[in-house]
Amino acid sequence: MFMFPTIQMTDLQQLVHTDQIRWFDCRYDLQDPDYGRDAFKTSHVQRAQYLDLARDLSGPRSETGGRHPLPSKKQWIQTLESLGVHRDDFIVLYDDGFPYAARAWWLFKWAGHERVVVLEGGLSSYLAFDYPMSTETTTFDQSTYQADFQDEMLVQFEEVKNRPPETRLVDSRSPDRFRGQNETIDAIAGHIPGAVNCFFGEAISPDRRLKDAEDLKELYADLLDADSPILYCGSGVTACVNVLALHALGKTDVRLYAGSYSDWISQTDEVTQ
Repeated sequence: MFMFPTIQMTDLQQLVHTDQIRWFDCRYDLQDPDYGRDAFKTSHVQRAQYLDLARDLSGPRSETGGRHPLPSKKQWIQTLESLGVHRDDFIVLYDDGFPYAARAWWLFKWAGHERVVVLEGGLSSYLAFDYPMSTETTTFDQSTYQADFQDEMLVQFEEVKNRPPETRLVDSRSPDRFRGQNETIDAIAGHIPGAVNCFFGEAISPDRRLKDAEDLKELYADLLDADSPILYCGSGVTACVNVLALHALGKTDVRLYAGSYSDWISQTDEVTQ
């Protein structure tokens, strides 16, 4: 079953005050890791729970795997069960824009969860309707989550390194980082050899919504007919925006290199600048 990956606040109005939505706050700041959790404690959508990029949406770091390795299947299921999530729940994810909610969306889809969407416009779109916020912590009874992992959504280092020449490999970082300029995060500047650049920010409008379909078709013109393209970024977070936007166009065979560039440079010195 295909479900459009985002939703407008106008389409949620009839459900906001019911128990039919499971809200998840995904706010985060790479420069200030405590920001999101502190912001959640200050105020959040009523009945929302918090998903932390570092603690919930990533696994433990090691020598390889990148800066934000995926949680293991067992860890992700344990997180969902501890939050009381069931396979038929309608999940609405929000942050201050898109990237962290998109990472959570990808993880839900990876586990086989169909009814999951990212709120267009983020938290500000909710606030625009003057709906009440809360400081209370909402808990749900522990669940038993029956995951159905979609491993075809994911590739690892060896698959990227040994990919067929015709496989499109897309770097979702900003153009300057792709070119090896202004690299302030990773130890080695550049990009994976053979990759092309498609900056995730080009898919998002100034009001933190996906651009319209025609703009997205133009942005991804070289990918729409490509067979199972691979997308990556610095650590497997912002590439999820491109994955989500392509899903919005019906292009669902895209794959995520979750370890991304930070994993690549931990295993090889083969980079292009």
